Amino acid sequence: MRTVFFVFSLVVLNFLSACAQGEPRFYAEANPVEVAVGEPIKVSFILENGKNNGRLNPIDWEAAGFMLLGSSQSSNISILNGQRSTSATFSYTITPLEEGNLSIPSVSIKNGDEELHTEPLAIQALPNPDGIKPQPRNFPVQPQNEPKKRIKTIRM
Repeated sequence: MRTVFFVFSLVVLNFLSACAQGEPRFYAEANPVEVAVGEPIKVSFILENGKNNGRLNPIDWEAAGFMLLGSSQSSNISILNGQRSTSATFSYTITPLEEGNLSIPSVSIKNGDEELHTEPLAIQALPNPDGIKPQPRNFPVQPQNEPKKRIKTIRM
């Protein structure tokens, strides 16, 4: 009898835990939204209460008028008074390549069977008082599936 009660209790607790998790939400934040050309902007794409911390669809920063300086990803799980919440944050540090009204395009992420989208973000790029204009970096593309070449030297 105790075993049946214990199993029933676990099932009820799991059900309540699943119900306590809120609706998934995916949004974007930028700080600051007004910046001089060449100065950094931190852009974060945040998925709250997602079913999985999937991959963000790639962003073409150069086509949007920005240069990518760096990126990071973090995740968080918290349970407070039986309320479970999760979040995944995809952060990018970018800089505008030219002055004017620029836009960070809408981004999508797969969340279970559905796809969530952010709203586009408006960025005001002002002229740089020092006259600095960043130049896009062209990184060499390295093939991923080529086997590594090994050189073996035999000395006699």
